[in-house]
Order: sequence, then C-alpha cells, then structure tokens
Amino acid sequence: MNAIYKYELNGDTLQTILLPADSIVLSVVEQYEKIIVYAIVDVQQSDIEEIQFLLLDTGQTFNYVFDDYTFLNTVKLSDGDVMAHVFVEKWRG
Repeated sequence: MNAIYKYELNGDTLQTILLPADSIVLSVVEQYEKIIVYAIVDVQQSDIEEIQFLLLDTGQTFNYVFDDYTFLNTVKLSDGDVMAHVFVEKWRG
C-alpha cells in the first residue's frame, strides 16, 4: 500500500534522511518556512534507506559533482532572502 508522505530537511548543505526502501522522491517545497520533501512510500515497507540531499544557497561556493545528483527545485525562504537549490541523489529522483 502506497501513500505520499512529507519529510523535513534541516537546511544543512549535505544531509541524509531515512525513508522506506524503494521510495520515490517527488518534489521539494517551502511550507511554513521549512524545506519539505514529498515522497511516495510503501507504508508496509519495514526496510529503511538513507537518501542524500544537497542544498545550495544562491552564491554559495561548492565542490560537489552534479553527475551524482538530480535537481528537484529552488525553494524560497524568508520572503525570498534565501533561495535554496535542492538536489537529490540521482538514482532517487
């Protein structure tokens, strides 16, 4: 049985969240000044996987290889004062 669940990212540049195995990351949005990831999950799945996300602010320098990530969306925070560009591991998006 599948459902769409939401997960909060904490804003760190590189972070991992735990999702049921074989989940499909759908999107990322701002909700109440928080960065929220939506994913299709199997609610009966007991195995858990670590999914890695990369968050980069506009103007932030970085050394990450984008061959490993898929762009999800740009999220506007603080009335546009902060623009977070969110990527997910390529095989997950």
